[in-house]
Amino acid sequence: MYLKARIPLVCTYDSEADAAYVYLDHPIAAAAVKQMIPFDPADGMFILDADAEGHILGVEILGAREHLPPALLQAILDSGQDHEQED
Repeated sequence: MYLKARIPLVCTYDSEADAAYVYLDHPIAAAAVKQMIPFDPADGMFILDADAEGHILGVEILGAREHLPPALLQAILDSGQDHEQED
């Protein structure tokens, strides 16, 4: 069986680190991430954040300018999310 769904994604981008985060669950509760699963293809680093049951909560993408589709990165930048600052 093939099911198709469209859901909004929450993505953030840190231009200084050239790192993006794609939330698969949002918001991620404090201390919910119990596993960080890195994988490193030849030209970049990706980290899957998982909870205690192994559910993937989000994906961190280092070298985002090289690895994200340009339209997605532009949409993040246009939304102003890269200008948000945490207190």
